[in-house]
Amino acid sequence: MRELARFFKALGDETRLRLVALLSQQEPGRAMCVGRLARELGVTDSAVSQHLRVLKDLGLVHVQRRGYRLHYFLDSERLAAYQDLVREQLGEDFVIREREPLVQRGGEEHVLS
Repeated sequence: MRELARFFKALGDETRLRLVALLSQQEPGRAMCVGRLARELGVTDSAVSQHLRVLKDLGLVHVQRRGYRLHYFLDSERLAAYQDLVREQLGEDFVIREREPLVQRGGEEHVLS
């Protein structure tokens, strides 16, 4: 339970959660460095570095050196392991299910039935 609490605490920070979302949208082979992540999030490089450290400590992010820059990736296997841990300790209702298709009507999104 302690590991799960660390996970939720880390994702409880809005900027960190936005960072995870941004990393999850990267295309294969198109990793981003700290400067690019900072520009995308509208925060300083040092703020991104601090958030990445927390995510690296959880094993959610790994780094790859390319030349003199470090590029960051979301570790999908580790994320799946946390998803399994949530399922195991909190039950199926806490795990993200397949999203239903959405359709926009009048500027609002509605589930397509």
